[in-house]
Amino acid sequence: MVITSRKNDAVKRFRELFRSKSLRDSEALIAAEGDHLCGELVKCGYEITSALLTEKSREKYPQTAGALCSAAAEYSVISAELAEYISDTKAPQGMFALAKRREFTGDFTRGKRLVLLDGVQDPGNVGTIVRTAEALGFDGAVMSRDCADVWSPKALRSSMGSALRLPCITGDLADIIKKLKAQGFTVYGAMLDDSAARLGEIAFPEKAAVVIGSEGAGISREIAALCSRAVYIPISGAESLNAAAAAAIILWELSRKR
Repeated sequence: MVITSRKNDAVKRFRELFRSKSLRDSEALIAAEGDHLCGELVKCGYEITSALLTEKSREKYPQTAGALCSAAAEYSVISAELAEYISDTKAPQGMFALAKRREFTGDFTRGKRLVLLDGVQDPGNVGTIVRTAEALGFDGAVMSRDCADVWSPKALRSSMGSALRLPCITGDLADIIKKLKAQGFTVYGAMLDDSAARLGEIAFPEKAAVVIGSEGAGISREIAALCSRAVYIPISGAESLNAAAAAAIILWELSRKR
């Protein structure tokens, strides 16, 4: 049976979860869309509570569709029109899944490299930074509460599934930095001040974390005051770098000096 009505309870629930951070947070759910992300949920062993697929998606992505239907507690087939209704993309692939989040305690005692995001507003930047962190062997990512939601559909897509694998937490960044410093981390802030060290001319210690600030305002005063040291990227010919681009350069430097 193919569901065709927008009034269907499952359809209404999926659409709302894809659009509401508060609802996703209250139920501790991940809302994933498309062949790649739904496939990653299965590969990573997430508890998938529900799935919706179109007939076309089952034909086009048979391996992922089969694995998703086997792993999900329940699934339904929907029309292509409903896939467009649920999706927040222009060309939906017709595959959706809801999964239970994995809670991470925030204990990075065994970690060596971390990236901390202070008020990064664009979900695309958040996802891209998380993807870069995983690619460069970082041990986790920490987001301040005013960051874009790492579990939003756009951030998940931008992370290409990295947010499903790399430990990611959101919380009081000031408190988390204090705990990290107590665990032996040196915390660097990507910012310009009189004491800032030029990237490439600094020897990073064994345990290091770097704070990336918001696209417009940079690192907040409170967080800047907690950083052990400032570090900057020498640039010419442009006023500044995109947050994700700046993070990629700094994270590469930290990973190179591990």
